[in-house]
Amino acid sequence: MGWGPVQPGLESLHSTILLTNVEQMDKMQKDLTKSLGRIPYAPYPNSQAKLRDSSSGTSSSLSENIYRGTKRKYPLIKQKGFYSDVLTPGASDLLGDVCAGPSVNRDLLRQADLEEHTPKVTTFEFPENFGSYLDQQMIGPTTEILVKSDFPLQAFKPKVQIPFQGLPGQCPRKIEIERRRRLYLKLDIAQLLANEGIDSNQLMPRHQDPDSLPTIEQKQDPVFPIYLPLKIFDDEEYDCRTPEEWISLGLDLGSQDRNPIPGKALLPTDDILGHEDPKSHQLIYDWVSVGVLDYDKETKFYLVHKTDERGLVRNEEGRPILNGGVTPAGRAPLMPCQYWVPRVHLLFLAEDPRVFVQRVVSANNLRKKTQALLRYNLYVDCMPVDGLRSIEDKSLGRMKQLAMSTPHLRKEKCVLNRLHCLEKEVSLDYERTMNKIIFDRVVTSKPQMFSYVTLPEKEEEKVPEKGLVQVPDYPFNEQRADFIFVSLLTRPEVIHALSQVRDECNKAAAMSLFHSTLSKHGRLEEFEQIQTQTFTQVQMFLKDTWINTLKIAVKSCLREIGKGWYNLAQSNWGVYQMSKLHKLMELIKFNLQDSVRYLVQKSLVSFTQLLLDASCSVLNCLEDMEWGDDLINSPYKPRKNPLFVVDLILDSSGVHFSTPLEVFETSIVSLFDKGILATHTIPQLEKFVLENMFIRGMPLLESVGLHEPAVEELRKTIQFAIRKALIPLQAYARQYEKHLELNNNDMQSFLKEYQVQCPSAQEVRQIVNMHLSEKEKLDNALPSCIVIGPFHVSIEGVKQNLSKKRKALATSMLDILAKNLRLQVDSICEAYKVISRKMYEKPNSIEELAELREWMKGVPGQLHVQEELISKVVEDYEVMEEFLYNLTQDDFNEKWAASYWPLKIANQTEMIQQQHLEDEEKFHKIQLMDQNNFMERLDGLQLLVAGFSIHVDITRAHEIANEARRVKKQLKESQEMALLYNNRERIFGMPVTNYDKLSRMVKDFQPYWDLWTTASDWIRWSESWMNDPLSAIEAEQLEKSVNESFKTMHKCVKQFKDVPACQDVAVEIRGRIEEFRPYIPLIQGLRNPGMRNRHWEMLSKEIKISIKPKANLTFARCLEMKLLDHIESIAKIAEIAGKEYAIENALDKMENEWVSIMFNVLPYKNTDTFILKSPDEASQLLDDHIVMTQSMSFSPYKKPFEDRMNTWENKLKMTQDVLEEWLTCQRSWLYLEPIFSSEDINRQLPVESKRYQTMNRAWRTIMKNANENPKVISLCPEPRLLENLRKCNKLLDLVQKGLSEYLETKRGAFPRFYFLSDDELLEILSQTKDPTAVQPHLRKCFENIARLLFQEDLQITHMYSAEGEEVKLFSPIYPTGNVEDWLLEVEKSMKASVRDNIERSIGIYPHTPRPTWVLQWPGQVTIAGCQTFWTKEVSEALEAGDLSTRLFPQLSAQLSDLVALVRGKLSKMQRAVLSALIVIEVHAKDVAAKLIEENVMSVNDFEWISQLRYYWTRGDLYIRAVNAEFIYGYEYLGNSGRLVITPLTDRCYLTLTGALHLKFGGAPAGPAGTGKTETTKDLGKALAIQTVVFNCSDQLDFMAMGKFFKGLASSGAWACFDEFNRIDIEVLSVVAQQITTIQKAQQQRVDRFMFEGTEIPLVPSCAVFITMNPGYAGRTELPDNLKALFRPVAMMVPDYSMIAEISLYSFGFNEAKVLAKKITTTFKLSSEQLSTQDHYDFGMRAVKTVISAAGNLKRENPTMNEELICLRAIRDVNVPKFLQDDLKLFNGCRWFCDKVYPTV
Repeated sequence: MGWGPVQPGLESLHSTILLTNVEQMDKMQKDLTKSLGRIPYAPYPNSQAKLRDSSSGTSSSLSENIYRGTKRKYPLIKQKGFYSDVLTPGASDLLGDVCAGPSVNRDLLRQADLEEHTPKVTTFEFPENFGSYLDQQMIGPTTEILVKSDFPLQAFKPKVQIPFQGLPGQCPRKIEIERRRRLYLKLDIAQLLANEGIDSNQLMPRHQDPDSLPTIEQKQDPVFPIYLPLKIFDDEEYDCRTPEEWISLGLDLGSQDRNPIPGKALLPTDDILGHEDPKSHQLIYDWVSVGVLDYDKETKFYLVHKTDERGLVRNEEGRPILNGGVTPAGRAPLMPCQYWVPRVHLLFLAEDPRVFVQRVVSANNLRKKTQALLRYNLYVDCMPVDGLRSIEDKSLGRMKQLAMSTPHLRKEKCVLNRLHCLEKEVSLDYERTMNKIIFDRVVTSKPQMFSYVTLPEKEEEKVPEKGLVQVPDYPFNEQRADFIFVSLLTRPEVIHALSQVRDECNKAAAMSLFHSTLSKHGRLEEFEQIQTQTFTQVQMFLKDTWINTLKIAVKSCLREIGKGWYNLAQSNWGVYQMSKLHKLMELIKFNLQDSVRYLVQKSLVSFTQLLLDASCSVLNCLEDMEWGDDLINSPYKPRKNPLFVVDLILDSSGVHFSTPLEVFETSIVSLFDKGILATHTIPQLEKFVLENMFIRGMPLLESVGLHEPAVEELRKTIQFAIRKALIPLQAYARQYEKHLELNNNDMQSFLKEYQVQCPSAQEVRQIVNMHLSEKEKLDNALPSCIVIGPFHVSIEGVKQNLSKKRKALATSMLDILAKNLRLQVDSICEAYKVISRKMYEKPNSIEELAELREWMKGVPGQLHVQEELISKVVEDYEVMEEFLYNLTQDDFNEKWAASYWPLKIANQTEMIQQQHLEDEEKFHKIQLMDQNNFMERLDGLQLLVAGFSIHVDITRAHEIANEARRVKKQLKESQEMALLYNNRERIFGMPVTNYDKLSRMVKDFQPYWDLWTTASDWIRWSESWMNDPLSAIEAEQLEKSVNESFKTMHKCVKQFKDVPACQDVAVEIRGRIEEFRPYIPLIQGLRNPGMRNRHWEMLSKEIKISIKPKANLTFARCLEMKLLDHIESIAKIAEIAGKEYAIENALDKMENEWVSIMFNVLPYKNTDTFILKSPDEASQLLDDHIVMTQSMSFSPYKKPFEDRMNTWENKLKMTQDVLEEWLTCQRSWLYLEPIFSSEDINRQLPVESKRYQTMNRAWRTIMKNANENPKVISLCPEPRLLENLRKCNKLLDLVQKGLSEYLETKRGAFPRFYFLSDDELLEILSQTKDPTAVQPHLRKCFENIARLLFQEDLQITHMYSAEGEEVKLFSPIYPTGNVEDWLLEVEKSMKASVRDNIERSIGIYPHTPRPTWVLQWPGQVTIAGCQTFWTKEVSEALEAGDLSTRLFPQLSAQLSDLVALVRGKLSKMQRAVLSALIVIEVHAKDVAAKLIEENVMSVNDFEWISQLRYYWTRGDLYIRAVNAEFIYGYEYLGNSGRLVITPLTDRCYLTLTGALHLKFGGAPAGPAGTGKTETTKDLGKALAIQTVVFNCSDQLDFMAMGKFFKGLASSGAWACFDEFNRIDIEVLSVVAQQITTIQKAQQQRVDRFMFEGTEIPLVPSCAVFITMNPGYAGRTELPDNLKALFRPVAMMVPDYSMIAEISLYSFGFNEAKVLAKKITTTFKLSSEQLSTQDHYDFGMRAVKTVISAAGNLKRENPTMNEELICLRAIRDVNVPKFLQDDLKLFNGCRWFCDKVYPTV
């Protein structure tokens, strides 16, 4: 079965018929082969012939769509070759009986191909020069494509309607395609059109010349010119492909690029005139070979390109044109050979030219007909109507009557008003109709005269000739028999069964798998339960009830039919397959499957719609959306009801919801899939109906697949909706993060500070009011619930919790205040009780009474203090009453008790004063009685003292001495009583009694007391010394007692001149003492504490008397042994013993001191080990003891202790060595421990890490021992410990060396690391997994990048300055790899970002209002852009000569606009931009004024070229000064301020830029405060180069400087060495050589150079500047070789007034000039009038501080008096540092205000 070409427009119909026929044929083959037991087409089990056109696959046939919809897996049908349909061996078997003809035994075919029939021949010998044979061989025509073409092969293939797998005998598809292709290429379109009588050149409309129009008599064809384009009349039904399919023919398999499609187009031969005037008479149109490039859907035109002489489609550069010539930049302008043409002017080579000719002919004929009808109507319209018969009034009236038949119209005024117009229209139409009838009659009557007129075709109704319509013969009976044979609808039972099946299917289809009409929202779990329950019920119904009902219905309908086509008892599968019952069951199965599919699809759509309705308002939410401040009203309401209830929860983990948000998507998608899967378990009906038939397994009905495109699309829609719904939900939750602290922190954390120190009541009032107002805000700002898309969010719990917490905090504060007030009340009451108790104390003497009275004088003061406290407490209690706080009963009672105390104390005071008067009288009487008794006692004592003169008996010395002691005691007591009585007399106001008698008595008794107590003591001592054992005598005490006794007796001898008896006693005792005194040296020698056995033996040997320190050896015995004769020997030996004893004592003392010296061992962080806490005490003691031991080693008396001393000294020295090594090791370990705790460092330094781990194990062992035994002297003197520590230090040295080399490599990779210390760099490198760890160190690496913005995926997108300015990076960066690598990328992106911003800002500057423009860009970009345009405008004005007339007023106006802007309401960032810009703009204006003043007329004048000028050229920003040119550095400077540019600054810039141009450095020198460093830094800002300021000191060495210079040279930064001449002269010499190396490399313009033995890169922009304060103490004179490297700049004190004026101007002050003068005058007067102090500073720094303070005040108080602002700023800045005396002068003197601020 085959099909030929089809007519246009019938393709879809043919496809449907084709598919139906193929399915019927396949069905018949299945039935037939099953009955025969064979399966035809074995490789293709489904036997469905797939149809596909010959295009590139963009259009698919209906069958493919069906198959694609069912998602079945079919084997691929390989495309055959042109002649591959020739029958192969075994084809008849494969085809079965379908192919008519004799059967052939496949074993007899192609026997010649078998091996046994192959001739036996020798191996072919391959000639050596085979290539030359091939070259010489001449080849005839070939099928190889030898001509190069730009068209793909499939673009030539015609479209045919032939199956891919045809039946035998049919023409194979590919052969037909090839035949038609060749045929189409042979046909000439122009000739075909000519055959139809059409001249291709005449198809295009042309311009008509009114003077040379052809006449009718000329009888040209066409008679009238063509003026309508052909495209209007094109019939698209002729097209066999859609435009998209035609264009897609240019796509090659595996290629993304689209090639041109070959064709022929009707185009002009002259391309130039063809584009200028397509309707020109001079143009000739012909069918030209073209390549079709593109198609425009709007105009329906094709873009064609004429092929060149080689048949290629190339652009102007000779390259193939791909993708229609569209590039990422857009479509290029049309080439002369390119045209946009309509489809009727374009013939594709892959379409049939004959059909296309019919298309053109049809269009042309329709155009002719249309033009003729237009002319016809024109003729009729031009006919006059005068004299014609008009419509009758009767007819017109009838029309009006019919038109106005309804009552409403008759009453409508507007209708009546328009009725007249309608009458005119009807009359005019009637007249035109009359003219048309006349015109038709005239033309018809004279056809030859009016041959050029075409009348409209009349559609006449045909009257039938006969009464009956003739019907052709038709074989009705045969057709009816055939229909009955194949149709199922011939038995009423079957029709009834199908009807019942249809009813059941409709019931199933009407169900829903999901409950999509929810009227109430609930939890996700409830939603899941409802939906699961719904589709489970449907599943059970379909599996059981539905199938069972269907089974009963089918069986009951077909039961009565019996055997035949519908035999339910059939058991033979083959017979069943051929029966109509099989077809019926298949039809029922498809009906069931269709119903199930409809059920699933409808359910999925309704389920999806349910979610979309709930989420409709959130589908446009952006990922980074913010909710806003309104937490009550939701802009995201659902279309119906929300679906899910979620509770907002605040806890320690943050803000989240009761149901995790990520669960929603997975849960809902799971429900979606489970609903589909619920229909995958429905059994087929066949097994239940045919009970006698064996059917294996349980065949199931096919349902919708999980991954069908429509299902995937719905699933994605649901996922999209849920994800979008979560965005506002999460944004809403983020608004509650500010409440987390309140929610999560317990009450104690809030109240801790107040509990420690209770605030005042007023503060408590503020705090409580704050909490209550916050509670009210929470109550008003937070809703109980809110609906956000599909979510009903419950916030009641959070709201109540926060509200309760605020209320609790307020109550707790009042509790704290109440507790504090109770303490105060208790304290007050206690104070009153103390006063009361003190007042009630009973005085026991007049002294106590006087003291009590004196105390009571201070009671009113105390009471006043307490009364003030009471009043304050009462006021504080009033605060609590404001809040209706309920005091406890005890607090209430105590409060009022305290209030009652003052009255109570006043009453007590009166009573106590009366009592005191009575007590005073009583004590006065007692005083008189006591004094009388005392006088009698004194008389008795006088007699006792006088009686001592008669005592002279020495034998009674002990008795008399005891009596003297008793009398002495009585005299002392009498003295005390006399003092007491005198004091009381003063208290009573009585005359003071004189007790001189008592004093004389004491003085007279003293000699007697001395005499007898000394005599008694001496007698006792002498007896003891002589008779007690010698070992009991203390030599030192003995000598002291003898000397004191002798002095006392000698004094007594003198005192008793008048009492001879007593004097004799004194003389006798003195004599005894003198007799004993010579024995003292002997006793001291024998009782020396250093005397040891060796000394006693030495003594015995020396004096030849055996003497040993035994218990029976007394001093009397020693005298008997006449040891006094050997006193010199004894003293000598005693001296030796004493010296040795001192050494022994010192050693013992040192050892004892070390016993208590312990190491202070502390745990170190989380390292599980310990460290020593600064053993300063041990070190100090160690030093002292080593010095002491060494000094003792030189003593001549060291011999007995020499070994001990040496051992001790060695022990101390080893301890010192161990301690020194230990501390060194600990310092290094503490430095390296955090470094090597990082996995990143360990990974990057494996060798050093291994060494460190080895050392670390030893260190931990050492510290463990130290913790267990912290005694220094027992732990340290250990040789193994010293050796271990030395090994550890060696390892640490190696580790530090490797670490330094590693850091050097990192700095080499990112030179800005040279500006970081080792510790800072290691902190970065040890956290490479955390890129954000670099944030704290960015300011040292970059000029003004304070931090970077890291996204959630760590992508770096923005940079922030220290001022908070945000700039988006030109290209976002992912911080992957080494930190130095991505920091290098950050540096590049930073510079690219600044450059891009500058370029874009300069681009839009001319088109944007300047006040708007300056606020749109970062501060640095704004200044650079303004400077660039200022340079351009000044240059243009100098060339035009209108600098003073045009530009200067413009600059003044621009500056005024900026000042007005800065006075307005701006953000902090915008104000900073404008302040810096105004400073620059003021200078720009001053430069212009100076140019006008100097009458500068040329752009080459020095006054102009000496300025810093900015030029945007060659794609970069350049800065020029005189003959120097610098490229802008693009270093991000942030939004920092700029230096006020004075004439001195200009000169400094000029010198420094000249030095940079010559590759030298700059050396500004001058006093402090002249702006040396600031000017250098500001020049760096002007050139956008990183400037590193380095404060020099005499501690710098050449290695540190070398490292710094490496960083400068490698990064291209500037360095400003402040106070450079502080560095030592030796270091400066090396520094000179280092700077020389860099400058020579710059002058040679090399990329890399050798610096101190290392090759490093050179960035030419690097430079070195130095500043110096000449003549200061401690400054070094620079060496000559260093001076030569810098250009000196002498800096002087700048014009403070000018700087202050511009600075104030930039802050928006109106009277900047006047105020600046006043501020500088103030500091001048202060420096003259006030005292001279070191901390006083009235220079530029002070002026800048005051201006900054004034600027801040101006922002806060914009309407405040400006003079008052400045005065306040001066006071705020200066008053804190003034001395008291100067402050009085500053505040009190009238000169200050009178001279400076007379108006304030």
